[in-house]
Amino acid sequence: MKVGIGYSENPDSLAAGIQAATNALEQAHREPPCDLALLFSTVRHNPVSLRKAVASILGNNVPIIGGCAIGAISNTRFGYAGDQIVLAAIWLEGIGYDLIVEGNLAGQEMDAGKRLGEKLAELGIEKNSPILFFYDAVDQTQGKPQMNMATPLLEGISRTLGFLPGVIGAGLIGDYTGSPTWQWTGDGIAQNRALALALDPRVHVDSAALHGCRPGTGYYRVTKADRQTILEIDGQPALTFINGILKNAIPPEDYAFFLILGINGGRETIDETDYVNRLCIAIDRTRNGIVMSEPDMLEGTEFQIMYHSIGLDYIPGRVEELFSRLGGRKPVLALYINFASRAAVYTGIDLEDAFVIQEVVGGRVPLMGIYTGVEIAPINGTPCPLDWTGLFCLFSLSQ
Repeated sequence: MKVGIGYSENPDSLAAGIQAATNALEQAHREPPCDLALLFSTVRHNPVSLRKAVASILGNNVPIIGGCAIGAISNTRFGYAGDQIVLAAIWLEGIGYDLIVEGNLAGQEMDAGKRLGEKLAELGIEKNSPILFFYDAVDQTQGKPQMNMATPLLEGISRTLGFLPGVIGAGLIGDYTGSPTWQWTGDGIAQNRALALALDPRVHVDSAALHGCRPGTGYYRVTKADRQTILEIDGQPALTFINGILKNAIPPEDYAFFLILGINGGRETIDETDYVNRLCIAIDRTRNGIVMSEPDMLEGTEFQIMYHSIGLDYIPGRVEELFSRLGGRKPVLALYINFASRAAVYTGIDLEDAFVIQEVVGGRVPLMGIYTGVEIAPINGTPCPLDWTGLFCLFSLSQ
């Protein structure tokens, strides 16, 4: 298996696709056609023109899989909220894969997940099977941007299979305003889809969730909730309770995409690998509630209020740990799935975590990164959606 990465910020979609595909061939030192391509771009690009350009270089019959992202990362370049695209050209060399595409996500995530699970079952997927999973996170069916939810999607898969396989992936968004997104589905272009790329069992995927948050309080308990809206905390109206804790240091109007709640199972020890972070995406003034990114903070859930950790010095050690696990396996691709609001323009720090990732990876393996709305990774062995997380994945093959 051989991978080459291409990157472009050319605003012309045809030129950008040609540049990125050509760069991918040069990095891989291979000739076209390749066997498979992963492609991600911001919503500024025309999906038809971009796909056409990539196919003209990599091969017109090459399956192209991917979709929208707020930004992109390669071994040497990164950017966001502009005209970025990133491309991985893949020569499989006998490594197999299966692609499942399931539609009708909006308001029907559980059913879509069940259908995905049925198709995965037909493939004989097992608990340790590696699966790359990308879904359209933006629901525009109601006339204004809403979020498709990962929690019921994954629950639907689990209900059908009886377990969750080794799912890693992302909820795709194309800009910071929730503009309509698109996806490349192998041989076409679509919206409102979930894509599951089931990889050959010979492919190993090691991952590290880099949350970048620390607990700032003790534990509190959700005492009433309605789907993704927390209505009561410790018996008090949720909005009133949080405002009392923060003591107006942050006005409720600023909670959205800033307030983070961490779920740690009530453990006394602080271990980043145990945490699932949930981001507040709105407040509900009418019901005095806070609206979270996923509908899984049910009655009885214990949580802590998290604060953003400014330092990035923890990242190199976590990444090096994955490289040290390889043993005799050969690394073929590094994938970094980065929560879009971790970009320096939002965190208020000078150093980008993308740059830190680039430095620690170096030239050891091709690096592809995307800025996303949701990250999916195993926490304590079970895949789940995450917020405010950088997910570093290292793909390798047994030799």
